[in-house]
Amino acid sequence: MLVNSIGVTTPVSTVNTEVSKVKKAAVNQQQNHAQEQLAAPSAELLRANAGIKTKQDKDPYGARAFLNQHPASPVIKGEYRENLIHAMEKGNVETSNIEMQLALISDGKLHPQTIADYWKDGKMCDQMESDIEMMYDCYANGKKVEDVYCPPVKSQAEGTKSAKIGDVFQVEGQERIYVKDGENSSHQLKMDKDTFIGLFPPAQRFASAQYAIGDCYCVSTLNTVMENPKTRVALYDAFEQDGKDIHVKYPNGKADYVAKNGQLRNDTNEKMVMRGAQGMRLLEDAFGLELKVKAEDDFRNMMNQKIADKKAEYQAESDPREKAIMKKDWNGMKQRLADFEESMANPKNKTVVLRNDTGWTIEYKEDRYGMQFAPLKHAPENNKEYTAEKEYYRGSLGGYQHQVMELLGFEGKCLDSVKDKQALHELIQEPSADKYLLAAGTWPDGSRTEQPVAKDKGVFSFHAYTLESVKNDDGEVRVRSTNPWNTGLDADLTEKEMFEFFQFVEVYDVNGYKGITREDA
Repeated sequence: MLVNSIGVTTPVSTVNTEVSKVKKAAVNQQQNHAQEQLAAPSAELLRANAGIKTKQDKDPYGARAFLNQHPASPVIKGEYRENLIHAMEKGNVETSNIEMQLALISDGKLHPQTIADYWKDGKMCDQMESDIEMMYDCYANGKKVEDVYCPPVKSQAEGTKSAKIGDVFQVEGQERIYVKDGENSSHQLKMDKDTFIGLFPPAQRFASAQYAIGDCYCVSTLNTVMENPKTRVALYDAFEQDGKDIHVKYPNGKADYVAKNGQLRNDTNEKMVMRGAQGMRLLEDAFGLELKVKAEDDFRNMMNQKIADKKAEYQAESDPREKAIMKKDWNGMKQRLADFEESMANPKNKTVVLRNDTGWTIEYKEDRYGMQFAPLKHAPENNKEYTAEKEYYRGSLGGYQHQVMELLGFEGKCLDSVKDKQALHELIQEPSADKYLLAAGTWPDGSRTEQPVAKDKGVFSFHAYTLESVKNDDGEVRVRSTNPWNTGLDADLTEKEMFEFFQFVEVYDVNGYKGITREDA
């Protein structure tokens, strides 16, 4: 599943003019409406804090002119730009959310790319909206964002009782923070408060944007796990602080990804990593390293098995002619393994194991003498696009969501939208968030590239998505769809549209993560 052709590398601006305006307006609003501010901040209040006028005012704050001068402007193009301007002109809650998102971009707290793909029928995801509301409530009431996001408490028991599932807290006198992982349980993470906030800052943790590599399956799966409060602990558990360095280890993985000073590895091409929270970017890059380690282990293990099998076959054969053929194959296999080890010993080769995509899984290429390999620059699927093995494994042929989920420690099943239509229908009739994670892929169109299917809703062919079934106030089932080109934006589909657009849906138990031992606090 390939990526869209966005090639903008505009850096995050540190301009904070708009944030200052919002802060000032929020303080004024607080002084004028003190009683109203005591309650949880409503969308209407947030809209007022952001200085947004009423709906009947035409172009209340000059949306087009405002956007033209904004640091995010260069990445928002064509119809996506018109969609965003139209939404900004509505003067409603959606306008408020966009204003606040753009203010965070101006302040360097979100990457401009996280608003680049703006669907006409899109809406800011609930999780991101909640984080932004929290941040602006802090601005309005003079609170420190970090102390609301990760509040100090006197004991683990107090934090477990007061926190929501998936939220973190800091026990006084302890450096490493805790995460609430169940109704009555929590456990300590392997990092301190500052490190956690640096890896997973509020709002930005839900605002990822796949970049110039075909790994929508990876970005969307990480977003699927992050969005659900019951499962995001699996992502947090993958990190271990070691001084200024960060180790990233998937619960069921073998690789130890070391982020020196919390940064991407030196061999990482920045264009091959999503735009978003640093923790999500490190997880994406580390997944490629997991694929690299697995491919190299598989090569050695499978070749040794092939050599042993051929040896046994040779020894059991009595026909001289057949025996000669078998010996040639046996020697060829041994030489293939020796050549692989020789190539691996030369770091300039950046040796990769060659693969094929069958349409349902990725398999290794083989010939008479076993598995095939090549220097990265000569790999058939490379086209000189990938400069590191981990990017090649992660993006050259795309991949499958279950690969990421299995490394994170989740087991699930895949439902075909045709063969398993009834089972899938029954599953989405009730809201899924409390029971299931839903990861899905759209139908291919034969081109192996993403083509518009329902562009207003962000639906493209041959692409990976996060799904969630919800019920409106009137009881109507809607399927919330999230495209990894902009995970901060959702679009609602009907059940009929879901079956029309999606080829399969992977289903995982939200309580299926077994990465840690849970104990009552």
